[in-house]
Order: sequence, then C-alpha cells, then structure tokens
Amino acid sequence: MCGICGVAGVANAAELVYLGLYALQHRGQESGGIVALDPSGRVHGHRGMGLVQEVFPPSVLQQLPGDVAVGHTRYSTTGSSVLANAQPGLVNYHGGPLALAHNGNLTNARELRDDLVRKGSIFRSSSDSEVLVHLIARSEAREPEDQILDALERVEGAYTLLLTIGRTVYAIVDPRGFRPLALGALRGGYVAASETCALDSLGAPLVRELQPGEWLKIEDGRIVDLPRLPRKESRRCVFELIYFSRPDSVVFGESVDRVRRALGRELAREHPAPGGDCVFSVPDSSNAMALGFAETSGLKLEHGLIRNHYVGRTFINPGQGARDAKVRIKFNPVLTPPRGRS
Repeated sequence: MCGICGVAGVANAAELVYLGLYALQHRGQESGGIVALDPSGRVHGHRGMGLVQEVFPPSVLQQLPGDVAVGHTRYSTTGSSVLANAQPGLVNYHGGPLALAHNGNLTNARELRDDLVRKGSIFRSSSDSEVLVHLIARSEAREPEDQILDALERVEGAYTLLLTIGRTVYAIVDPRGFRPLALGALRGGYVAASETCALDSLGAPLVRELQPGEWLKIEDGRIVDLPRLPRKESRRCVFELIYFSRPDSVVFGESVDRVRRALGRELAREHPAPGGDCVFSVPDSSNAMALGFAETSGLKLEHGLIRNHYVGRTFINPGQGARDAKVRIKFNPVLTPPRGRS
C-alpha cells in the first residue's frame, strides 16, 4: 500500500507531483521518488529515504524539469526498507526511458523472479515491482501496449500502476480493482493519483475513478482508453475505507468520511454500550466512526486521547519495535481535573 501520482502535459510537472505526494504521505513514509521528462525526452529523476518534504527540498525539485512526471511514496510490504527499493523504478528501455510506480502486491512475484533469474535477468532490488519491468523488457511483442499486456497477463495480485515509456503515461488498475486510482484534469493536461485528496490539493477536478481492469494512456495531451484487462471478480480492499485512505477522499465511489460514520452507527446498533459514559476515538482514522457511534447511541462524544501530529503514521512503520516506540509518544490521555478545580 503506497501512494502514486502522475502528471502529463503540464509545465513543472515534478512540482505538481511533489504536492500530490505530499497529500498522499499517509500512504507511505519510508521513501519517495519522482521521475520527470522534459519536452525533448530527456529524463530526470530523484529518489531518497524519508518523508516527501525531506527528500525533495526546492533545490532538488529545480533539477527535475519537464511536463511529464510520475512519483511514489513507499510503504514496504514486499522488500526491505532501503534506497534500492525506492520508486519509481527507472530503466533504459528500447522504447525510451521506462519509469514505473506501483501500489499493490504481486502474490506470485517470487516464482516469477526465480524464473527470470534462471533466464539471465539481473535484479537491482528486492521489490516485487521490478518483476514487472523485466517482464515488459522480455516481451517479444512489438508495440508497448502489447508488451505491457504480456507482463500483466503473467502477474497475480494487486497492481495499480503509473508507467511511462518515453513521454507516454499509462495508468492501470488490476482486474480485481484492489487499490484505487483517480484521474483529474489540470490546465490542459491530466493528473492521476491514488486518492482524490491529491487531486484536490492540485486544484484538479475529478474526471473519473478508474474501474477494475481499466487502463489508459495519456499521450500528446489526449487520453486513449485501451481494451479492458480480462475480467475477474471485483475485490475492492475494504481497508482503504476503514483505515488507510484520508477521510476527505472519495474511494471506490464512496466518501471515506461517510463510510466511516456509517460504520460507527452500525457498530452502535450491533454492539451498544449500555451504561457507557462517553465515546472517544483513537485518532485519527476512527474519528468519523466515533462520531457515528455517538450519534446513534446518544452518548456524549469526548476527547479521550490527543494525537501528537509530529509523529508519523505508526501502522506503516516497517518493524514492530518502531511501531511500539512511536505509539508511546503519539498518544496522551486527556485528564479531567478533580472537582472544584478549573
């Protein structure tokens, strides 16, 4: 579960992708990367460990000119938390520079990787995403779309992708639609991002959310819809709505905030708390759920815990030790003073 953002056909694309990744920081905190292409086709890229703001100071963004760019902020679910696994992956490809930003997990990546290594492929990372690059490069098809399709037909699992070959951008959602991807319009160009909150931060009105199996290319300022991937039963990830996405996003056609409030109301109906004194959330993802529970139960909503907003998201830290340490400094109870004291 990572954050991806791409911009096509807009000046200073890398700066816009940076703002989009900033809005998607909650989807990954370990590393960030941006690859940009200028009108002549020259490629410029930068990746680093840490938060988006740390990886991309103004001096770095100035070195990423171009009107096409893709970016990634990483939460490691496959592969260790090292710079070699930071994305977008960038390789020299016979069709032009190929950059790939991936959100998801390929469940047969180990099997495919072992097969590719036996056939002579050399991997530079331990990320499952690099398997896709090798599969595309090894395809015997002539056209880029067919090479991508060859690769996608071999992988299993979740993949929401932003991919550039030369100055063409491809946006792809796997046939089961595990992870979200939204498309927006921006000053004569387009932006694609994991959540609509990133489009909002750029002032890009939503064009549509890509559906399971949908993929398209953005080339010369135009969107070209490509044939749907072979249909499979939809498997939208409910965790996006329960926890992972920002409450101000629209995911899978639903307001995240409204879904969480509805979950809180349903929880109050199924598991009421007779004799309870109040309702409070463990901030921030459960804030809306606590509101819904309070509305239905009639219990008063209170601030029980205060969140230190200078601590990043704890769930997506790569190790349990780091998660435990950050939780200790992340929350503090709000204490009620004794009666008679203000």
